[in-house]
This record gives sequence, C-alpha cells and structure tokens, in this order.
Amino acid sequence: MSNEHEDIDLNNEEDTTVDTPVDTEVDDEQENKEDKPQETLEARRARLQRQLDQVNKKLGINEPKETKQKTSKTLSFDLGEKAFLISNGIKGQDEFDLAKRIQKETGRDIESLLETNYFQQELKVLRENRTTADAIPKGSKRPANSSVDSVEYWVAKGELPPPSEVELRRKVVNARITKEKSKGVFYNS
Repeated sequence: MSNEHEDIDLNNEEDTTVDTPVDTEVDDEQENKEDKPQETLEARRARLQRQLDQVNKKLGINEPKETKQKTSKTLSFDLGEKAFLISNGIKGQDEFDLAKRIQKETGRDIESLLETNYFQQELKVLRENRTTADAIPKGSKRPANSSVDSVEYWVAKGELPPPSEVELRRKVVNARITKEKSKGVFYNS
C-alpha cells in the first residue's frame, strides 16, 4: 500500500508531472527552420511551379504556356487594313481609333464594319465634331473681355469709372497720363 501512495504527498497533493516522450523529429525540423532563411511566397510559388513542370514533363503532359499576343496587333491596324480603310474614305488617326474601338465592341471584321449604320453614324458625329473644332478660331486679335472693375476696361472705353469708386478713378487717370507720355510725337508712332 505504501507503493500506491508514493505519488501522493502528505498534504494530499498529487504529483502532476507526466513524463512525455521527446519527439526528436519535431526538434530537428525546428532547428532546420532556424538555420535556413524563410522562403518568400513568390520564391515558394516559383519553386513549386518548376517542380510541377518537371512532373508534367515526366508524365508527358504538355500544357501550352500562355503566350502574349503582339501588342501592335491589338493597338492598331496592319498596313493592309489601313490601306483598305483609306481606300474607303477613313483617314486620320482618330478615325482609325474609332474603327478599332467599334471593331472590338462588335467583333466584326473591317469589311462588314464599314457597312454598319452604327459605325457610319459614329464616323459622321466624329467628323462633325472635328469640323466644328476646326471652325472655331484658336486665337483672337480682340482683347479678352475685361471686367468692369479693371483699369484696362476704363482706359479702353475712354471714360472714368463712377464717382463712388475713387481709388479706381485715380488708377485710370494715372494710366491715361502714362499712356499719353509714352505716345510718340509723330502721327504713326
């Protein structure tokens, strides 16, 4: 009976320590992790992709890799297509861009695209907008509209501002004096 109660203390406390077997395999993995620098996710993905490619090659599985299409093909027409468009009256980069955009939207080839009412309407609107923009003069010889409270406005008008604006009246008179002094003696100067 004394053997049964060896684990029990005089204070009726049990020994709670339990002997657990030490797993040496887990300790080895932790040591290896501490020795090696941590692999980034990108590096791990690349390593796993290479391994997958090797396995696929051994199994004889040929997965075609995604190839990038020519960017020049997707961004503009080739010379033959441009020649076809020019011969049908489509000229200028903005009209080419319109044709390419509508071709992508509709999925039609160039020949059938030129015959659609939608393309013809869009082309007509584009040309009208361009004509309108070209008709508006870029620069004007006329001075920009001056506001009523500016000195240039009153000097050009040849009058004085209302009597309530004393400071503006002084500036206008001083500007007129300066203008008169800078005037030449001869009629064409």
